[in-house]
Amino acid sequence: MKPIAAIYFSLFAITLFSCEKTSDNKSANSTGVGGSLAKFTIAENYLYAVSSHYLYTVDISDAAHPVKVDESPLNFDMETIYSYKNNLFIGSRTGLYIYSLDNPAKPVLKGEAKHGRSCDPVIANDSVSYSTLKGNTFCGPAESGLYVYDVKNLDHPALMKTIQIAEPIGLGMADSALYVSCANEGLKVYSIVNAFNPVERETIAGYYFIDLIPYNNLLIGWVSNGIVLYDISNRLRPDFIKHIAN
Repeated sequence: MKPIAAIYFSLFAITLFSCEKTSDNKSANSTGVGGSLAKFTIAENYLYAVSSHYLYTVDISDAAHPVKVDESPLNFDMETIYSYKNNLFIGSRTGLYIYSLDNPAKPVLKGEAKHGRSCDPVIANDSVSYSTLKGNTFCGPAESGLYVYDVKNLDHPALMKTIQIAEPIGLGMADSALYVSCANEGLKVYSIVNAFNPVERETIAGYYFIDLIPYNNLLIGWVSNGIVLYDISNRLRPDFIKHIAN
């Protein structure tokens, strides 16, 4: 796949949306909306980024002069980061890690849930966190699928359900809908009226889906040959708008 779409997707996530707007996958104290595969996120005056070994905190209150204020060692193979309200949800190849932003300059580990070795994008809201694990590849031997965690108690996230899915990668949610990009298997749409029991409603084929950003009534998909846009006024029935090719 060409890298230009990834660049567009990252720039879109950081710059397009103002911090005054809110949606289910973005809290009022964040700036921008990131995809589930993001390596960095912004909350208020701080940028947080992960590498395999570290969580970096950068003060961006003066955008012209960003300052790294913290560098915390992490478990190996950290992959993705997602901010929601006062917490960071970090996906790794061995588990889900939740960091508190009570002191935004120095995030502190609050809870974790381990799983078999695999790639692990993650998104969350007040009560539930969803992860996609991709096993039987370089990621590791874990069973591929959608993993549903109860995070009402952030100190002790609990795995509630596993749904087998072939080739899951990125994911996003809007209101009572969950969207999962499944490479050549398409885009899967789930009803999450019952948050801990997603029910598949539709699969959209035609592209190699990598990651997703739902925002208001728009679903932005990163695909292998560009960006695709869908109208999600009806959350469970995405309506194709256009394909922006690489």
